[in-house]
Amino acid sequence: MNKDLSDYEMIAADFPFYVSINEVRHSFPAHRHDFLECSLVIAGEGHETINGIRHPMSRGTFTFLLPYQVHDIVTYSTTPIRLFNCMFAMELLVSSVKTGSPYLQALLAENQRPFFHMDSEELVKFEEMMHGLHNEYNQTTPFRNELLTLKLHEILLQFQRIRVSRQGMNAQEKAYPTGNGSIWPVIEYIHYHYRDDLSLSGLADHFRIPPTRLSIEIKKHAGINFLHLLHKIRIRHACSLLSATDMSILDIALEVGFSSYNVFGRLFREYKGITPTEYRLANLRA
Repeated sequence: MNKDLSDYEMIAADFPFYVSINEVRHSFPAHRHDFLECSLVIAGEGHETINGIRHPMSRGTFTFLLPYQVHDIVTYSTTPIRLFNCMFAMELLVSSVKTGSPYLQALLAENQRPFFHMDSEELVKFEEMMHGLHNEYNQTTPFRNELLTLKLHEILLQFQRIRVSRQGMNAQEKAYPTGNGSIWPVIEYIHYHYRDDLSLSGLADHFRIPPTRLSIEIKKHAGINFLHLLHKIRIRHACSLLSATDMSILDIALEVGFSSYNVFGRLFREYKGITPTEYRLANLRA
């Protein structure tokens, strides 16, 4: 099952972020999605399987999932697994830091273990941060979105700090297999440069990867081909502009990288099921 952020009606198009406290009573079926996700278990026991590799879940388990990683959850205890769950689009990371930053490279490296279990001191700190994130999300005060972005970055940086500190514990933790190769520099580049005239051949030249291999890796990793991935990123940004600005639809089309209004309109209807004008009106009414 593939999920997109746009599938969730509670997520605003102009700020692709959502945090909640959820319960898994028996299981959550295998799925993958186009957004990033982090979670902190606060009660219950079970296991999660990520790209075919299982790890236990209990109070204090923190997990950070990259887009398109297949995962499921199964409970063991009679009580449900209760956890903080935060979903957010890649642009909340890439819009705040420079391309190729050590922070992004560290977070998005695929040969790292995607979870760890906290000791009691770490759990107190992370529960406090997650509660703060959740409380801020439910506010309507000025600068809410900016503060949420900062709080999210703090949580992820603290996660990465602990993850790096534990890499020397044993060799297995240094190389957590994901089966996805090293495609993330390309994905990151697309998210930064989606406005540009990108092509598969141009990316292949830039990253010195044969075009056929690059096409296969993107398809295997994202579940869609390069062109569909690029269109989805552009359409998502267009939705934000339609919801949050009074820019003309032509200007939005050009701003997000489409060469013409007609191409943008056709693809927008193909991906969203309605026209850009209808989307804007629906979000104004909401």
